[in-house]
Amino acid sequence: MIETGLYAITNCGVPRHYAVDVKPDYVSIAVFEFANPGTATGMGGVMLWADLLPHLEARPAFGNQAGFVDMAHNECFVPDLPDAPMGAIYKGRSGLFATGMRGHDEIVDHALIDMAVGADGRPLSWRNRFARSAREKIDTSFRYRALEGISNALVVFLPLVVPFDQARIEVLCQIPPILLNSTVQAGTIDDVAIPKDGLWYKQFYFHALGPEAATVPAGGRVDVPVALSWNADGSAFAHAIALKLDGTGSFAIEALGLSPGDRIAVKLNTEHYTAIGKIVLEVV
Repeated sequence: MIETGLYAITNCGVPRHYAVDVKPDYVSIAVFEFANPGTATGMGGVMLWADLLPHLEARPAFGNQAGFVDMAHNECFVPDLPDAPMGAIYKGRSGLFATGMRGHDEIVDHALIDMAVGADGRPLSWRNRFARSAREKIDTSFRYRALEGISNALVVFLPLVVPFDQARIEVLCQIPPILLNSTVQAGTIDDVAIPKDGLWYKQFYFHALGPEAATVPAGGRVDVPVALSWNADGSAFAHAIALKLDGTGSFAIEALGLSPGDRIAVKLNTEHYTAIGKIVLEVV
C-alpha cells in the first residue's frame, strides 16, 4: 500500500505560499503570492493574518459544493503572513468536497485530483486529470499542465476512493505550507529528488496482470484469471474496486474462427483510464 498523508514537495521554484486544510470529506488550499519589496497594499487593501485566518479555517459557504473558487478577500495584502518576510498577496482558495455536484467519473477509483493555479496566479476549481485527459490519453503530468495552461499546487492521489485524510496528498511548494485546523504534515520531499519524466504519480496506482503465458485452443474457450498489483512493488492489491473487473476476477475468451498462431489482446480499463493492463492470449 502507498504511504498516505500530506507531503510537502519543496524547492519547486514557485513564487507562492500555500495554506492547506485536510479533513476526511474536505480539502482546501489557499494561495498567496510573495510580495515584492516595498509592497504596502494590494488591490483588495490590507488584511492582517489574524483576520484572514478565521475565514480560511471555515469552509466555503457554497451550498452546492461543486468546486467554485472562494474569492472573498482576494488580492488583499497580508503583511504578516507566516514565513513571508515581505508579506504576500492573497489570491483566493479552492476546495474539494467528498459530496456535492460533480461528474459521475470525477471522484472514482483510480482518480487523480489536481488543485491547480492559473496564469493569473489564482486558484482553479479541482479537476480529475485522468477523466479530463481521457480522450487525449495524456500519461505525463507535464504535458497535461502544458495543455491546460496551469501550474499544479496540490494533488490528491486516489487509487481508491477513501476519506481524503487517508489518501496521499502532495503540495508543490517552495517552502512547507501553513497547516490549517490542526492539519498534520506527514513528510517533506525535495523536488530535486523527484524524476522529471512526469510519471511520479504511477507508483501510487496499480496495474492488472494475467497469466504469464495465456493460451486458448482454436475454436475453444478459456477463463483467464486477472489480479491487480501495486505499481511500486508488485504487491497484491487486496481491494474490490469500481473497475471493469474487481481486484481479482476472470473473464472468458472464445477463439471462434481463429487459427493456431493468432493472438488475442484484451485491454483492461477503468471508466476513463485505458492503461490498467493488457493481456495477450495465443491461439494454439
